[in-house]
Amino acid sequence: MTQSDVINRTFVFIHNIPSNFIEEIWKDSPYMADHLRSKFNCFCSAERYASANAILKFFASLDESNTEKFCTYASTWIQQHN
Repeated sequence: MTQSDVINRTFVFIHNIPSNFIEEIWKDSPYMADHLRSKFNCFCSAERYASANAILKFFASLDESNTEKFCTYASTWIQQHN
C-alpha cells in the first residue's frame, strides 16, 4: 500500500466514521464510553456538527492507550471498507 493509499483511506474513514464509533471502541468500558461521548459531543458543538475537525480534535485529545484503541478500530474499519 502506498502512502497515498493510506492517506486516502484515512480520510475516507474520517468522513464516514460510524455514529456509534465510541460505543463500539469502548464497549468493554461503559463509563469511559460515556466520558468520551461527552467529550466528543463538546467538540461537535464547538464545530456545529460532527465534522472532520471534531473527529480530529477528539483523536488528538486521547491518551496513549485510548489512541491505540481508536487506531485499532480505524484500521479494522478501513480494511473492511476497501
